[in-house]
Amino acid sequence: MENIILNVAKSFIERAKLLSEETLGRTATEEEINLLKHKFGSKLPDWYCFLISELPLIHMEIGWQADEPEDDYDGVQYIEILAPKDMIDESYNAYPGIPILNKGYICIGIDPSGSGDPYFINFNNPEYPVFQIYHDSGDQPEEILSRGREKITDSLRELFENGIISE
Repeated sequence: MENIILNVAKSFIERAKLLSEETLGRTATEEEINLLKHKFGSKLPDWYCFLISELPLIHMEIGWQADEPEDDYDGVQYIEILAPKDMIDESYNAYPGIPILNKGYICIGIDPSGSGDPYFINFNNPEYPVFQIYHDSGDQPEEILSRGREKITDSLRELFENGIISE
């Protein structure tokens, strides 16, 4: 699965380059990757560190068709991929990250529209589904995961495969 994600993510980056180099983010530095590995240990798989160190995904916005388009709204919502220090901050120092970290959820993105509701990957699930988790959904893992999350895609692969590039 991890090789498939990498290949699909590379294709997504190539599509973005065709649109505009300005749509691209940046790659993680060696220092940032070392910080992630030190802080998360085995909670964050090596392949994710490789992905953000090889592809310019940090601060890139990836869209998905969240709602049906209307006259004045295209129905697209975006996730902005976080820098490693922000992944750590959202996962270890903020709610809802703190209580769900030990359930396999690591924050990988924010809502660039400013809702304050971050995005997480469940790294305990081999499909790596992506969820938006509401910041005001509680302080207990069971409560947050039962009532405070919305699945964005069934897999990270699917997010890259169907991703809409922010213009």
